[in-house]
Parts: sequence; C-alpha cells; structure tokens
Amino acid sequence: MKTINYYLWGATLQGILITSFALVTLLTFFAFIDEAGKTDAIYTNLHAAIYLVFKLPSIFYEYFPVMTLIGALLGLGALSANSEFTAMRAAGLSVKQLIFSVLKLGFLLALGIFIVGEWLVPLSDLHARNFKAQLKSKNIVLVGGAGLWVKERNSIIHIGKVNSETELSDISIYTFKAGHKGLKTLLTSTKATAKSNGWLLKNTKETTFEDSRLIKNNQSERLYPNLIDPEILGVATVEPSQLSSKSLNQIIEHQKQNNLNTDKYELIYWKRYSVPLSALVMLLLAMPFLFGSNRSGGAGTRLFIGIVVGIVFSLVNRSINELGIVYGFSPIVSAFLPLLIFLIIGLFAISRIR
Repeated sequence: MKTINYYLWGATLQGILITSFALVTLLTFFAFIDEAGKTDAIYTNLHAAIYLVFKLPSIFYEYFPVMTLIGALLGLGALSANSEFTAMRAAGLSVKQLIFSVLKLGFLLALGIFIVGEWLVPLSDLHARNFKAQLKSKNIVLVGGAGLWVKERNSIIHIGKVNSETELSDISIYTFKAGHKGLKTLLTSTKATAKSNGWLLKNTKETTFEDSRLIKNNQSERLYPNLIDPEILGVATVEPSQLSSKSLNQIIEHQKQNNLNTDKYELIYWKRYSVPLSALVMLLLAMPFLFGSNRSGGAGTRLFIGIVVGIVFSLVNRSINELGIVYGFSPIVSAFLPLLIFLIIGLFAISRIR
C-alpha cells in the first residue's frame, strides 16, 4: 500500500504542479496588463513586473483549491485513462482505499497552503507594498506589525493603521528642532480624515518640549495641512485578506472594544481555515470523475469538467461571502457554507461509485 500511496501522490502532485504553473502564469499575465495601465516615468513596466513577483504567493494561495481540483483530474486522469485504477481494484484495493490514499496527500497540501496563507502571503505582500510605496515616495516605509512610517520635512509621522486612502487611525507626529538637535513637539491623534484643505485630526494631544518645561495642548479637532498625500496611501492600504490570523484577531478585538462592526474581518479570519479545507474538498470532488468507464470521455472532458466545477465553486463561494456581509449572516457560516455544500455533493457522488 505504501508503494501505491507514493505512486498516486506522485501523479497528483505532478498534475497540481503543471496546473499551478499554467494558471499562475495566466493570472499573472492578466495582472501585469492591469498593472501596466498604472505605470509612469517612475513606476515603469519593469517595476510592475517586480511588484507582481512579490504578489505570486498571494495569487497562488487564492486559487489553490481550483488548482487542486484541475491538477488532480489531470494527474490522476492519466492513470484512469490507462485503466490503472481498474487494475488496482482488480488487485483487491477498494475505492475507499484509493480515495483515502489520495486524501492523505490532501491533508498535507491543506497544511502547506495554510502555512503559505498565514506566513508567506502577508510577508510577500508587505514587500510588494513597500516596493511600490518607496517608488511613489522615497520617505515612506511600511513595517509589518508596526504600521506606516513617513518622513516629511522636519517631522516623522507614524500611522498605526491605514483604514483607507482618506482615513487613518492612531497617528503620532514627531517634529524635530532645526538640525535635528532634539524633539520639538509630539502630536498624537486617534483618527484623521482627508479633507480638501488637509487632514482633520480628532482628539489631538500636543506636547511641546522647551528647555525648562513642557507645554500640553489638547483639542477635539485640528486641521493639519501637510500630513501625507492620500494617493500614496493607496499602496499602503492593507486588505484584510493580506493579514495573518494573528493580525486579524488583534483587529477584531480592537473593533469590538470600540463597538465597531467586525463581520468583514471575521469572515477573512475564518477563510484562513476554510481555504485549506477547500483544497481538500476539491481533491475529494475530483475522485468520482476518475472511476468507471473512460470510453465516453478523455482527459479533455475531465479538464473541462474541472474548470467548470472550479468556476462554479469560486462563484458560489464569493456570492455567499458577499451575501453574508450584506445580510448579516454569521461570518463562520459564510466562510464554511460553500465548503459544506461541495463536500456533500462530493460525498454523494462517491457513494454512487460502483
């Protein structure tokens, strides 16, 4: 059985690798076309290509369940076309044994893609955003887990969270004396909103450092004209899908403490666990197409079925996710319901194998 396991795993991995390479290349090409429309004298096509290299783990992670389905149909489909599954069954192996053998690989793949989504994707995305941000402005630096740092004339600005291009949270502005001989003022604000004539800071606390004393000035609102260019923030805005589970959990707790809606963040948090399981379900869903008579359809038919099922899964998954946010469904239900639907379909199809 160990030999059979390695043989089935090798065929499955070969199909997934071929599919991943083809699909990632295609998706990256389309992404490059889109990114090329944003190029200018500073952000060139070469820079766009480098930026997309950093984004490759994110693309791979997002579409891995579909790649698993198509790859399994491609790799194991070759065995099915050569009647190797029939020979294995004739040798005494049951359908359940063959399926379980493939699913053991699926568990390893699910663990691997979880690690990619939890550590590699946030890290590579940080490098991607940092790369683009530094091209847009030489004085901007993004630091994972520490927000955004910006140098503006004699000031250094720390932004704890970039909510959008027009809204910031937890701002600290350090202004230095001429020649950087010491700290002149420290201005903190809980929230900043972009206006036509600058940034409106909320709940500001300013401390002025003089030679022999400190002067404090607190205001509920204050207009700050030169904080940061809103256009630059476009590349610094972090999407929830680009965060690790730990970071998402911290944001959820912060939102709850401030009586803010957390559905969007909770949905992405639970999808951190549903995506790896989706890859496992897609592998299970591929199995019914590999048994039975192969005279009525070949590899092309199986690949077509895999692509259709993958597209349907993606559409159903996104639709239920969006409807869940709009109509206030539980985030955990929205994250796992598509997975459960296709799991039931897969188990029903397997039960009908003769």
